[in-house]
Amino acid sequence: MKKILIASTALVATAGIASAEIGFSGAAGFGVVYDGSDWNPDYYTTLSVSMTGETDGGLSFGADFDITQDNGGTAVGDTEVHVEGGFGKLTVGAVGSASDAKLGLGDIGYSGLGTDNVAEVLIDAADQGNIMYTGSFGDFGVALSYDMQDTEVFSVVATYAMGDYNFGIGYDDWGNLAAGSAFHVKAGGNFGDVALNALYSRSSDVDVTAIGVTAGYTMGAATITAAYSNLSDGVLSADVYGLGVSYDLGGGASIDAGVADDGTTTVADLGINMSF
Repeated sequence: MKKILIASTALVATAGIASAEIGFSGAAGFGVVYDGSDWNPDYYTTLSVSMTGETDGGLSFGADFDITQDNGGTAVGDTEVHVEGGFGKLTVGAVGSASDAKLGLGDIGYSGLGTDNVAEVLIDAADQGNIMYTGSFGDFGVALSYDMQDTEVFSVVATYAMGDYNFGIGYDDWGNLAAGSAFHVKAGGNFGDVALNALYSRSSDVDVTAIGVTAGYTMGAATITAAYSNLSDGVLSADVYGLGVSYDLGGGASIDAGVADDGTTTVADLGINMSF
């Protein structure tokens, strides 16, 4: 999974009129990653740019993109342009699929050890889209995405939030990727200091089932998260287990570590993540 940017946007510039703004936020980190045989250094920086404005009629519009350097390689990605109003939000760009945007599980460790990727294999297989609509209707939400170029992948998700509990259901039509589709169900909730999330995905067309569960316990500044995922195709089955620890240092910095095992390979990491 990509490193997830969690940062509060700081207003640093005003463009032309009071209703148009340009904001910057960022993330960085460094640590070590064990790939099953060797420990290797790891570092990254991300600058996220957000441009927003509003028409005289109250229609919001904006654009976002990231500039990331990951272990020496630099890329500009996740470019999106949107308009938003009472009808919802319409976004064009590197939006991916609605299922990936709304139904994924969280990863563990400093760099993300991929325990969630096993449970999300059917979601990731169709994570294509360049136009997405999202809308909220009270406690209900809906998201639809479509790849208008090569793959023609279509994805639709409905969500429902009720206090500390959330539910989601999604469907992906694989378009030109393959003759088939996938169905997803996700549920989660907070029970005091414990957070639970579960994901189930199934494609009858390729006879693949994927499940994943994460359980996190927060005690003061520390959070311990256990993860389990399973992938089966009716003949073979693979299990992945993981354990992650995060300690919040305050000010946007945290120390994160994790270990994961699939029965044949053990991976681990340790590092510090910073948000700005």
